[in-house]
Amino acid sequence: MRDNKNNNSKNNNFKTKKALGQCFLTDERICERIVSLADIKKEDIVVEVGPGLGAITKHLVKKAKKVYAFEIDNEAIPILKKNTSFSDNLIVYNEDILKADLSFLEDIKEDVILVSNLPYYITSPIISLFLYNVKKVKRMVLMVQKEVGDRLSAKVSTKDYNSFTIIVSYFSKVTKLLNVSRGSFTPSPNVDSVVIEIDKIDREIKPLDEDLFIKVVNSSFKERRKTILNNLQSLYTKEKAAIYLEKASIEPGRRAETLSIDEFINLSNVIKNEL
Repeated sequence: MRDNKNNNSKNNNFKTKKALGQCFLTDERICERIVSLADIKKEDIVVEVGPGLGAITKHLVKKAKKVYAFEIDNEAIPILKKNTSFSDNLIVYNEDILKADLSFLEDIKEDVILVSNLPYYITSPIISLFLYNVKKVKRMVLMVQKEVGDRLSAKVSTKDYNSFTIIVSYFSKVTKLLNVSRGSFTPSPNVDSVVIEIDKIDREIKPLDEDLFIKVVNSSFKERRKTILNNLQSLYTKEKAAIYLEKASIEPGRRAETLSIDEFINLSNVIKNEL
């Protein structure tokens, strides 16, 4: 095992907390590679979620104008600050990112980039938060469970293609950047990880009602083995659902995973016009 792998995990004999999904990245070369892939400029502002003991943070502060780090574990913060004590451009918040007031980001003039080794158990809520609610963040470079990375980059009619695939793909372009083995973490998780980039896009074809679009997509995947007609009955009567599908030129016997984003947009527009 390389000498550079366990430096962070041994800081003050810090014990990871399973309840917080803590798996600290301890491979120094991977940390450096992630920051390099994030392509951070000196004028950029970075938000980091779950910095832990600072394995990635100590590289981020060398590249960015300022780093806002949100760490929920108050016991990790003293070590995080110790490991980044050479910097004067780091602001640490001992807060749950999902409950934090992030409105201050909208007043920042510079570009804001989200960089994070995301805790697996809250990956989807955090991605959703920055996709829908935090408009200032236009780009994210995230370490996620490989399975999540496969879903986010899945193509139509594949086993990994689901409602979250469609919604994330509607708002952004997802690119896989780097595969990371489970051995690069302490404690070692049961799965491998992948670094992905999520770039927000301004889609030319948009639904009349984005909230309705998301509602229809989620409903259509409610039970994967059922047809889209059957799944839409959680929102509408069978008769109305059949009418909507016919007007959208979608066969009622199709399953949701065979529909493209544009087909879902068209379907939600039909429904919006019929309501």
